[in-house]
Amino acid sequence: MGDFKNLVSNKEKFFDKRYVFVAVAYCLVITLVFYSTVESMVAIWWRSETFTHGFLIVPIVIWLVWEKRQALARLSPSFQYLALIPLLLSGVIWLLGNVMDAAVVQQIALIAVIVSGLWAILGNQVAWAIAFPLAFLFLAVPVGEGLVPALMEFTADFTVGLLKLTGIPVYREGLFFTLPSGNWSVVEGCSGVRYLIASVTLGCLFAYLSYQSLLKRGLFIAAAFIVPIIANGLRAYMIVMIGHLSSMKLATGVDHLIYGWVFFGLVMFVLFAVGSIWRDRESLVDSTSAQVGDEAVALQTNVNPYLRAIVVLLFACAWPITAYLIQSQSIQTAFTALKAPESREGWVLQDRESWQWRPVVKGADSEFHQFYSRDGITVSIYAGQYLTQNQNKELINSQNVFVVQKSPDWRIVGRSKVAINLEEETVEVDQARLKGSDTNLLALRWYRLGDRYTANPYIGKLLGGLAKLTFDRRDGTYITVTTQIIDEANLPFEVLQDFINTMLPSLEAQLDRVVGIGLEGSEFE
Repeated sequence: MGDFKNLVSNKEKFFDKRYVFVAVAYCLVITLVFYSTVESMVAIWWRSETFTHGFLIVPIVIWLVWEKRQALARLSPSFQYLALIPLLLSGVIWLLGNVMDAAVVQQIALIAVIVSGLWAILGNQVAWAIAFPLAFLFLAVPVGEGLVPALMEFTADFTVGLLKLTGIPVYREGLFFTLPSGNWSVVEGCSGVRYLIASVTLGCLFAYLSYQSLLKRGLFIAAAFIVPIIANGLRAYMIVMIGHLSSMKLATGVDHLIYGWVFFGLVMFVLFAVGSIWRDRESLVDSTSAQVGDEAVALQTNVNPYLRAIVVLLFACAWPITAYLIQSQSIQTAFTALKAPESREGWVLQDRESWQWRPVVKGADSEFHQFYSRDGITVSIYAGQYLTQNQNKELINSQNVFVVQKSPDWRIVGRSKVAINLEEETVEVDQARLKGSDTNLLALRWYRLGDRYTANPYIGKLLGGLAKLTFDRRDGTYITVTTQIIDEANLPFEVLQDFINTMLPSLEAQLDRVVGIGLEGSEFE
């Protein structure tokens, strides 16, 4: 610390060391005020190996800023009023994320609150000098799991394509494929998202430390994103080949993971070795490190840094208070019990299950799974209703799925979007083809938020958040309709559409009655 104190106290240096204290204090206060969001990030770092690197981000940022201490010593902080605009926008986004129970939105917005607040307190010159360390903070956000489905599809496509090029016969159903030597499937662990996140994090740090040119930095970061995706496809192909050539004796157990990480380590070594060829040998020099005139310094340092921090904190802390007031709304309760629609227009209630599948839905306040039949055709309908949602009970949640990973009884062999008619409104819903031991099913899924329909999780989250902000009805329902597939060439969409046309009005009436619509005493009457 002695070196730094000498720098900031030197008469030829301009940085007011009070701003070090103010900046640190601002970050600590924001951490306390937004504690629930910080805690949600740390909890994911702790339980998920994919995001364990989050524990290293803040220490790395501190080290990167420390490395810039000589350049920072020649700069003078100045209050930047324009930075209050992104600070306000970040707060609004955090509030929306809070009412929508979208943790990742809150986490990204929290980092933006920290960054824009420091920008406002320290000014343009200082903020630009530490722009990369501030931007690097965003890598602490545990984001990327949304890429898993797409990465799984790519891995399956890539692996099956190379197997065919190799001349090995392969039969594929969705993410499952069969070789003469045995069966394989692409699960979440095969998506390569861990490799991708680790590669991008290391790639950003390497690019900053190794290059001065923004073009070089951008190209290397792009390579750090693309290379692990291709490498993961090659990894999956090689594991399948090892298993195939060894008659399924190798690469089917723990060694499967070992081969993967060894191969990833080799790929990363090659990537950074190649990147080092174009490394800029001279030390990094930030253009903002140029000294400013004494007159400007005197003008800027007369402003009280503590007053700046208080102003910025007032802008930042208004949002958690607003969120608390919104979340303190009275909890919505059920007026009546949720019941399955009665028999209607030939669709007759059945007293037994025709198949054992049902969607995996957790935390619903009430639910039913009912079978109906007409003219020898059976259709099931599931509805799981949530009255008041929070982080522990969410309608739109990654745990609410058609089939859990590695289910011993069912697997998804095809997924797509399909447009259906819901009360004279065309809605694109999720469609899945499910395969069991002796039954193939076609299932459609969508959400009902209040009285509106969507299958898009992002739109669903937004509708739920807007309902809280406007004090509207906050209930939501997870709905699936399912029937058997008799002919793979002719999927029974018309059967499901006819069933939906017949039963949906009764289902809507049941869902509305639960929250009191149509009953005396409802807050929505």
